[in-house]
Amino acid sequence: MEQGKISALQLALIMYPGILATGFISLPVITAIYAQNDLWLAVILSTVTGLFSIYLSIRLHELYPKQTVVEYSVKIIGSIPGKIIGVIYFLVFAHFVGVVSREYAEFVTGNFLIKTPILLVLSSIVLLAAFAARGGAEMIARCAVIFTPIFIIPLFFLLLLIPDLDPRNLFPVLSRGFVPVLKGSATPQAWLSEFFMMTFFLPILSNPDKGKKMALLTLICIIVSMTYVNLISLFVLGIDISDKVYPILIVFRYIRIGEIFENLEVLLLAMWIVGNFVKLSLFFYSAALSFTFTFKLTDYRTVIFPIGILSIIFGFWDIPNFSGLAYFLRVLIPFYLITMFVLIPLVLLIVATIRNKIAAGKGGSGP
Repeated sequence: MEQGKISALQLALIMYPGILATGFISLPVITAIYAQNDLWLAVILSTVTGLFSIYLSIRLHELYPKQTVVEYSVKIIGSIPGKIIGVIYFLVFAHFVGVVSREYAEFVTGNFLIKTPILLVLSSIVLLAAFAARGGAEMIARCAVIFTPIFIIPLFFLLLLIPDLDPRNLFPVLSRGFVPVLKGSATPQAWLSEFFMMTFFLPILSNPDKGKKMALLTLICIIVSMTYVNLISLFVLGIDISDKVYPILIVFRYIRIGEIFENLEVLLLAMWIVGNFVKLSLFFYSAALSFTFTFKLTDYRTVIFPIGILSIIFGFWDIPNFSGLAYFLRVLIPFYLITMFVLIPLVLLIVATIRNKIAAGKGGSGP
């Protein structure tokens, strides 16, 4: 099992790109389809789900310290139901590795490496993430420390567009009411529910008392970053943002200062690569631990590469083309992730709380 230790700051550096890596590319257009110029409000509204997901992970960790969701599920609802949940989490994580790697490959081959086979691009990023996950939590944390600044720096180049921004695109606010904003917030809420994946790292924190504080700080940074990107995209592209496949890519192509700063979309590519590498490593590691704890293996490293092969299959299975992928991300992801990272943990917490109260009552009535 995992013997390494990571700090709360390292966990924050893992979770930031782990949640945002794909969000910068896809979330502006997904939220704009429903909310249009109110897409920034949809992001702010999703903060509630992020807070609730953090609360669930921290509270369950306090009740069952040194254990992950796969381990304490068995104690809360019994051996067989708990193992079923463990298998479900394993399949979800492995499947999501495939989905994220396919989204990564579609962007790279569609805009940069046009003649490169998509299987090659997808397999290469999965292989890199597999090596990182095989190295353990400390390896993922050290990669995040190096790559997260690279992930953040390109965002500051968007400030070069300040002379071209048109804040009037922000108005009128809520002209279509609150329901479109609520619909547009579904996907950001699903992304922020991934904070529950902290459950696989909380048992190995070297300073667990700072875990909650750093998680909340990470949530604030993510909300600010998502709102910032959405507003920049809106100010540059206007309400036509929902008609673009990759709005932020178009925005980066607008950046030009003289003959020196131009073609800066390569920065977005670098951001895309390192961010998805951290995200895939996070899901890879979680899938391996879920499988290992469910079937009581002695070492999670032995299942890393088989999971990689399974994830590559998932990356193509039932995703015939880019349109199918876009439909999955826009329509199915909200139900998919919120069920796994909010509803199931909520049920576990309710059952655990009831069991603890019953046990305390019996203990208090005894001699």
